[in-house]
Parts: sequence; structure tokens; C-alpha cells
Amino acid sequence: MKTVIKYGAGWCGPCKMYNPKFNEAAATISGVNFQSIDVDSGDPRILEHGVRNVPTTVVIDENGSVRKQSGVMSVEQLKAFIG
Repeated sequence: MKTVIKYGAGWCGPCKMYNPKFNEAAATISGVNFQSIDVDSGDPRILEHGVRNVPTTVVIDENGSVRKQSGVMSVEQLKAFIG
């Protein structure tokens, strides 16, 4: 199963704009595991995925390949990025 992780922070203005778009995509795409991680949480995946900016979206495909995109995307852009 494909996994999509949104890295963000409560203090981040662009993250607040992106959250509803991410949630809409999560509600309309089946068969994908959507996760949100706050960069202030200390989650080890933050370093593993080299997150330096927020928001950052990471897609982990079934074969383990990782794609990363920083910045706010529209729902359509996010769906295209997820593939």
C-alpha cells in the first residue's frame, strides 16, 4: 500500500492552508495510507526523509521508492503527485 505523509507544524501558516487540501485528498483516495506528522514531535521519520521545510509531502510507493515535494499543493496537484 502506498503511504503519503504530510510534515507540518502548528505554527506554520502555509501548513494551515494545506491541511484542508490534504484532508480532502485523503477522504477521496482509497487504498492509500495518509499520515500527518508535526515536525516538532521528534518523529525519527523527519530526519529519515530529510524534511527541511514545511509543509513537505512524502509519497512512499509499494516498492519502497520515496518522492518528496515541499510547499502547498492544490488537491489536484496532490492527487497527481501521489499518482
